Amino acid sequence: MAEDSEILAAIRAEASRIEEDATYSSCGHFEASKPWAHLNLWIGIPVTIAAAIGGVAALKELPTVASLIAFAVAAGTGLMTFLAPRERHSLHADCGNAYSALRNEVRMFRNIECRAGASIPDLYARLQDFSKRRNDLNASSPIIPERAFNKARAGLEEGQKTHRVDQNTKS
Repeated sequence: MAEDSEILAAIRAEASRIEEDATYSSCGHFEASKPWAHLNLWIGIPVTIAAAIGGVAALKELPTVASLIAFAVAAGTGLMTFLAPRERHSLHADCGNAYSALRNEVRMFRNIECRAGASIPDLYARLQDFSKRRNDLNASSPIIPERAFNKARAGLEEGQKTHRVDQNTKS
């Protein structure tokens, strides 16, 4: 049977994997949310302005202009409804926050709880909870587009999410 030190090392290694997965997933979701926020503004602002101009055109009895603007507003509103950029932005941002929370909790578990003398069965139970949360997040989260994942990975490899305290240490 494996010794407690071997089991503890395996628990810490698996916690590191969960932490790494959560880090990449959180950053990927944050990157995936950005284009949706921009699209929401790029469609929403012109549609709002066009609706105001269309109203003025109708008041000035310019039916052709008002009709064209009404068509543009309807098309823009249809795009907003169909694409739902605000909702997609929120969904990715919420997933990013959930993965960040998991990452932070697992990091504290790995660096502190695993060193504080808790029993192996207790540590293993906590690890199983973290693994289940990660699996549940993976199952319920939207897919991260490849471009967003690659951008997140590049940022992580450049050290964007590395705390200063961790730059010269490996735990």
